[in-house]
Amino acid sequence: MQFAAMETILPSKAPDSITEAKEAGYAGIELNVDGPDAATDPIWTPANRVRMQVKAVAEEMAIPSICLGFLNRGGLTSDDPDVRADARHAIVNAIDAAAAIRAEAILVPFFGDAQIESSEERDRLVDGFQRLTDAAEAVDVTLAIENTLDGEANAELIDRIDSPKVGIYFDVGNALVYGNDPIEDIETLGPDIARVHFKDWDDDGSCRIGDGHVDYPAAVEALRDIGYDNWVVLETPSREDPIHEATVNLDRSREYVR
Repeated sequence: MQFAAMETILPSKAPDSITEAKEAGYAGIELNVDGPDAATDPIWTPANRVRMQVKAVAEEMAIPSICLGFLNRGGLTSDDPDVRADARHAIVNAIDAAAAIRAEAILVPFFGDAQIESSEERDRLVDGFQRLTDAAEAVDVTLAIENTLDGEANAELIDRIDSPKVGIYFDVGNALVYGNDPIEDIETLGPDIARVHFKDWDDDGSCRIGDGHVDYPAAVEALRDIGYDNWVVLETPSREDPIHEATVNLDRSREYVR
């Protein structure tokens, strides 16, 4: 397993965040996309993509994935067909962006306004991804779904979508927070897990890895049992000194993996 930092735990946006992730000891960074156009995020312009690539090469860093965080404001599960169409358009553009910067995966989140609560919303999600699979498969980019559902429900979604380039982005900490069993979910999803987030929670909220309720030794063992040997992205609290906190959480995560 290799470790990457989610850009949101660092002070800056790319390309500067790439240097910050390197400083904190990571091998890669997951870029967070703040909006669907050039006015809201640098990733949408070719010149900025080149800057990101140049910085990544100079720092010997990978950009394994990008996160479309703005889709939590509404997307493929919306009851408005225009909103769903806009989300599909944004994801197609993100597939092009990911291919351009050599990111292998795109996190498509379903929290907040996009949280999945009904069978109709599940149907819309499946339909939306089925319309996107050709574009993802054409450039070998994986669409990784992250949501609040348990392993069994997510496995059913993946079976229905039926594409080698659609999987689950599994967050060990979120599984616990949303009332699921992280270990059981890992075992249920198996090879459907495309990427993994590490975070931890105590009674007061998000905390350092190892200080909360997540059983990390058991989670790492479960990931090894299913043969997961891909990127682990840390989405941890930044506090007053983001680089220091990112380093502490990386060191703790490495100990669990060792």
